[in-house]
Amino acid sequence: MRRARLLVLAAAAAVTLTAGACSSQSLEASPVETRPAPSPVPAASATPNPTASNLEQVDPPPAPSPTWDTDSRDAAVEHAAAVMAAFARPEADERSWWAELAPLLTLSAQDAYAFVDPANVPARQVTGAPVLVDESSAWLARVEVPTDVGTYDLLLVRDDGASPWLAEQITPPAALSEPTGLQPATSEDPATPEDAGA
Repeated sequence: MRRARLLVLAAAAAVTLTAGACSSQSLEASPVETRPAPSPVPAASATPNPTASNLEQVDPPPAPSPTWDTDSRDAAVEHAAAVMAAFARPEADERSWWAELAPLLTLSAQDAYAFVDPANVPARQVTGAPVLVDESSAWLARVEVPTDVGTYDLLLVRDDGASPWLAEQITPPAALSEPTGLQPATSEDPATPEDAGA
């Protein structure tokens, strides 16, 4: 009986050892499945965005210098005519008068003429063709415009060869600038009371 028990124990031990050997062989034969290491994340680039860093501020090309030619002369004369046509409208209401005149003036002229009452403008219409009378500077033009009260003298300016003419000054005829109501001086002696009563 004891011998039979020993045989059973020996057989059980043999089975256990065999199972252990098989398990270790099985582990050695089938390698553990491993996942590939993740790709390293590239470090942030030391240089900034090339689109932003490599852009250089490019200045626009300079505007062409003005010159006198047929087109610029014609443009000066046409602009002077338009200015006087807008200016010589004493019957217009202030709002519409200014709305038409202001875009034809330089900014400094707009400041100077902003509070003019059109009712005080003596000219009522342009009566002849404007004449370019001074082109000594390519940036300036002086144009005379005949009206029903005399000839106005307009000073036009432009910033460069690509910019339009604008009116800087609208000068009335000299006769309108002279003071009126004064009697000319005479060489005769003033009248005496006796003369006045005679």
